Amino acid sequence: MTTEFGPGKEPDRASASLSRAGQSNVLVRALYGALMGTLPMLVSVLMEPDHRSPYVLAFPAVVLSAWIWGLPSAVACAAVAGALIEHFIFATHQVNLAPDASGWAWRECMFLIGSIMVGALTRTAAQQRQQIVTAALEQKLALAEAERISALEREQSAELRLENEVRAQMALDGANAGAFDWDIVTNTSKWSAGFYRLHGLEPGGPANYDIWKSRLHPDDVDRCEAEVMKAVQEVGSFFAEYRVLTPDGDVRWIACQGITHAGPDGRAVSMNGYCGDVTRRKLADMALLQNEKLAVAGRLSASIAHEVNNPLEAAINLLYLLRDGVDGEEYTGYLDEAMQQLERVAQITNQTLKFSRTPTRSSHCKLSDLVEGTLRLIRPKLHLAKIDLNVEARGESLFYCSPSEIQQVLTNIINNAAEAITSPGRIRIRISDSLDWRTRSIRGVRVSVADTGSGMSAYTLRKMQEPFFTTKQGTGTGLGMWVVRELLDKHQATMSISTSSHSEHHGTVMSLFFPLDLRTDRE
Repeated sequence: MTTEFGPGKEPDRASASLSRAGQSNVLVRALYGALMGTLPMLVSVLMEPDHRSPYVLAFPAVVLSAWIWGLPSAVACAAVAGALIEHFIFATHQVNLAPDASGWAWRECMFLIGSIMVGALTRTAAQQRQQIVTAALEQKLALAEAERISALEREQSAELRLENEVRAQMALDGANAGAFDWDIVTNTSKWSAGFYRLHGLEPGGPANYDIWKSRLHPDDVDRCEAEVMKAVQEVGSFFAEYRVLTPDGDVRWIACQGITHAGPDGRAVSMNGYCGDVTRRKLADMALLQNEKLAVAGRLSASIAHEVNNPLEAAINLLYLLRDGVDGEEYTGYLDEAMQQLERVAQITNQTLKFSRTPTRSSHCKLSDLVEGTLRLIRPKLHLAKIDLNVEARGESLFYCSPSEIQQVLTNIINNAAEAITSPGRIRIRISDSLDWRTRSIRGVRVSVADTGSGMSAYTLRKMQEPFFTTKQGTGTGLGMWVVRELLDKHQATMSISTSSHSEHHGTVMSLFFPLDLRTDRE
């Protein structure tokens, strides 16, 4: 036996199988129609037959067969019903088994033709109804599918929107930034978690314009509010850089940018935007500006030092010549002191104005000697200002330093203390051996200068060591405390400041600590 396989064999087998299945289906429906055709005869057995229209009971069976199983079933139903009616009713006009063949073929043909027509019409109506039902069902299925797709798209859109929001929030958090949306009409805002954190607020709290304004540095409020009002009035963009005070007392710089949106009447109704932490950039900018100032001061100081040192040198020479022509120890002592102080002024001028780090001679000194040398020039000034001076030195050790630089530091600090006293007051200076208050392990000497002046504000205390910052408008250069800071760093010394502006207890205490084991070569 040979079995053939090929591309054309399988479709032929499938077609044959479908054909056999269709034929079997037609036979089954015809059988159902034939069974349906027996119903009129059974009804006639149960009731008196209608001799005038014996086929009346058969037509409903034909219609029902055509409606349910189709035209083959209706034809089978009509044939069976007609045969039974002719055999049992038209033979003797009563139900018996004696057939009567007179005219039965004509009646049977007419009945079959009528049944076929009725069945065809019925089947057509059934098919049309089925098509309508199918179309309605398909429409419902299409609507359901469209709704399912729409719901799926909405779900995907919501997931995508949520994912984008999460990504945006992650980007804002990674960039240390925040977003805001301000409804100008209702004065309500929506802030991201990053916006809350940047402004030192707890995320999820109240959000509006007034709360934002309350977080600004007092010096930046008016400027930022003017920028906001300008953006609202012009329906334009907003940009400002401002400071906020964090809960731990630090200052944070924030750059904020937004855009306003107009309503139907052309007026601004909302503003949205973002902000970011720019503290590092601002600190870098300020450091660059400070370096530029110092560079300018360095160039200027070289010229000033030259112009000041020349007349100072001439004055020292003249005093030297005058000393030889003066009699009496008292006057000679005055001239010697004047010469020493002028020489010191010349040295201070070089160190203060030139910022040149010119090497100076260092040696082991007693801090009390340096204080006393400084006070020789300052005592007359304190006496005229009616300032009582008290100096106390206890058990001090020698420490390694540049005497002229330390005297320059002391001169600045004591002069500042004197100038802070606007009425008769006092200055107290204490010198003693001590330990570094930061580690309690480094030995050194300490000098504290306390005055009964008016004290300093927190802003002045924070800015006083910056170059060109001064509270003496018109008279100060803003370099004194900066030079002090530089010289203290040079000697690895530390400075602590405490101040009070209280009406009853006011004044400032500056404490300087110099380590004993400093061995930096300045020769």
